[in-house]
Amino acid sequence: MRITHYCVAVCAGLIGSAPLMANDETPPEKAMGISGGAEAVGLVDLAPHELPGSVGDYDLRARLVGIAPGGAIHNHPHHGRPGIVRVTKGTVIEYRGESSRTLQVGDAWYENADTVHWFRNPSETEDAEIWVVDLVPKAQ
Repeated sequence: MRITHYCVAVCAGLIGSAPLMANDETPPEKAMGISGGAEAVGLVDLAPHELPGSVGDYDLRARLVGIAPGGAIHNHPHHGRPGIVRVTKGTVIEYRGESSRTLQVGDAWYENADTVHWFRNPSETEDAEIWVVDLVPKAQ
């Protein structure tokens, strides 16, 4: 008898909340509560990269790259590998030729065809992390 009353109470509660659950799972007719997104933060022109083949020969890759205290990413070019990067944790120093700049959480940059750079994490105690999205040739 107790189990029956319990089941009736639970079922009544579920039925009573069904319209609420259905509304939460119905997609809105237009975007709501969104900021930004409509305007590009930045663009990377793909033409100067002189990418051979077709778009189907490439993947859009997203990576989260951690850089240990005192760690570094070697000097590398981006011709043929355009990208957009954002610092998500800590601090990194980017070196391009003779110039350098310190980048903090939230800072972003674009890797164009003429980009050649390297990075280091100047901290002795804190990890750094960057979110990297780049266009790369498909693995063969």
